[in-house]
Amino acid sequence: MLKQRGFSLLEVMLSVVIAGIALLGLAAAQLKSLQYATNSFNYTVSLVQGQNTLERIWPRLCELQTTDPALFTDANFRASLDPQIDDYQLSLPAVYADDMQITVSWADDRIKQQDPAQLENQITLNASYPELPVGCV
Repeated sequence: MLKQRGFSLLEVMLSVVIAGIALLGLAAAQLKSLQYATNSFNYTVSLVQGQNTLERIWPRLCELQTTDPALFTDANFRASLDPQIDDYQLSLPAVYADDMQITVSWADDRIKQQDPAQLENQITLNASYPELPVGCV
């Protein structure tokens, strides 16, 4: 009686299929990980851009609150608040308020938004400025 040693062709082919499926799953997970890492980078850049915009208001805060509130609607002033970084859109309120929201959004086609209410490709910052006394300098 001859005993068989080794693997049959069917066993080898089955193990190759299983290994291929596992490798495809790992590749898909790696791709999704890279997509979310890029989105995380965009999120961080948007936060920095939003914070910079809020900080650029501080030097003109007295003027905005007391002497010239219309300055906030001036095109040159608004352009100075937006650093114009490609692929990022800054949304400011129409008029100045001590409590306001600014939004920074970006386009990333790799992250598909299933529900528009999720807003995965934008951040919103809430700013609260103190009320300065009249005649502040």
